[in-house]
Amino acid sequence: MANDSGRCIIVAGASGFVGGAAIAQLARDGWDVVGVSRRAPVEPVPGVEYVSLDLLDPVACRTAARSLSRVTHMVYAAVNETPGSLVASWSDPTHAERNGRMFANLLDAFVESAPGLSHVSLVHGTKAYAPHHPGRLAVPLKESMPRPDFDDFYFRQEDHLWAAAKAGKLSWTVFRAQIIVGGGRGSNLNGMLALCVLASLRRAVGLDLPLPGAGATDAVIEMTDVELLARGIAWAATAPTACNEIFNITNGDVFTWRDLWPAIAGEIGLPVGEHVPFSVVEEISARAADWAELVRKNGMTVPEDPMEYLGESAALSDFALAADRNVITSTVKIRQAGFHVFEDSAESVVRWIRRWRAEGLLPPK
Repeated sequence: MANDSGRCIIVAGASGFVGGAAIAQLARDGWDVVGVSRRAPVEPVPGVEYVSLDLLDPVACRTAARSLSRVTHMVYAAVNETPGSLVASWSDPTHAERNGRMFANLLDAFVESAPGLSHVSLVHGTKAYAPHHPGRLAVPLKESMPRPDFDDFYFRQEDHLWAAAKAGKLSWTVFRAQIIVGGGRGSNLNGMLALCVLASLRRAVGLDLPLPGAGATDAVIEMTDVELLARGIAWAATAPTACNEIFNITNGDVFTWRDLWPAIAGEIGLPVGEHVPFSVVEEISARAADWAELVRKNGMTVPEDPMEYLGESAALSDFALAADRNVITSTVKIRQAGFHVFEDSAESVVRWIRRWRAEGLLPPK
């Protein structure tokens, strides 16, 4: 639904929890918002126009762009993961090519048909600094560091965006977030929700909650609340200091899994067990029948199959828990540019657990 501001922003990845949070924030801020995704969002935001679109289809992208020529800004938070081997796919050139092509299809269509398109934001992560590859990681990781020497859709998307900006009148912003927390229904890459499903399953059968993961549990890492990220996206859409910049964006503090674990266990309602390395994917899969019983018993409106519910979220949890090196980004640059929002990460996690329970995404305490 168009408004009178003359500002229309299209958000790709509307069914994901990053895109969904961005849409909600932008709608609150008075934008004319269009959400696009292949599948419809489970909980659409009132007043937002949603378009079903396969970003792998360039003809469909051009058709959509011609009908949305009023678009002035774009947020790209879509990702097409390869089922079955999440982390391995990150080094697969077909994965990089597919996701790079999706972005190019959408951007090229709107460059052609939306003459007022002036700014594009990309939502990426700290994978841009190669924490999934062996080798030392600098402390802190800064946006000015040379690009790692491997193929990734982040870099394909950046290169395509920068070429389009150079050829036209586009400005751009790239965000690099670490361990994004939040979201809700339809979140297929939500590692914290998967951990809370794991904890709820163990509580239901009278077990404690050992810290899983084979990595060094004292590795220092960071978190980004999805609503903080959404506020950053909204800020960058109009802030001159955000134009043509890459920004690390996190809550502003650091944590270790060992130190965060009591907050997760305590809020779910079970004691912390001794650290025993195990796979979140395997543990949740093995307790699928217990999850189905929890869903039925508590009248939860989520899939009874936990892996259908979570998508690749549990695999993302396994990757995060395997951290054996400090992954600390500098957020000085975004603060210098004028974005000063922060969150306490432990408080953020507890708040989201309570919200997920209230929304029926987790069983009651």
